[in-house]
Amino acid sequence: MQLLILGENKLVSETLVELLAEQSSLALAYLALPACASCWLNEQKEELRQTHIFIINTDNAYEKGVECLKTLRGAYPEAPIFVVDQHESPSLIALCAAAGANAYFSLSGSLNKLEQAISSCLINGQ
Repeated sequence: MQLLILGENKLVSETLVELLAEQSSLALAYLALPACASCWLNEQKEELRQTHIFIINTDNAYEKGVECLKTLRGAYPEAPIFVVDQHESPSLIALCAAAGANAYFSLSGSLNKLEQAISSCLINGQ
């Protein structure tokens, strides 16, 4: 299975890649959040068909992250899309939920729940 991490904060995204690399059945990729999510989606359509799980790191890029989330949700209504952020902002959580996020995880806490959510997707997807 393919997991794609989209984010502005390269350090956070690389840390997520390292953390999730333990999931041996995942192929991991990291990309910067696109400036124009719909343009990017059209350019990457073939490659993204191979993606089964999306993680959006919204740190420092709430607007771009939410726009990307909406675009991905519209294009891939069944794909799990998780949002990670350094803060637990109730307004951002509500905004992401309304945009179609399956779950929101704070980087200030343990990421065990993110790992469990991904494992659950792997089990249900096989």
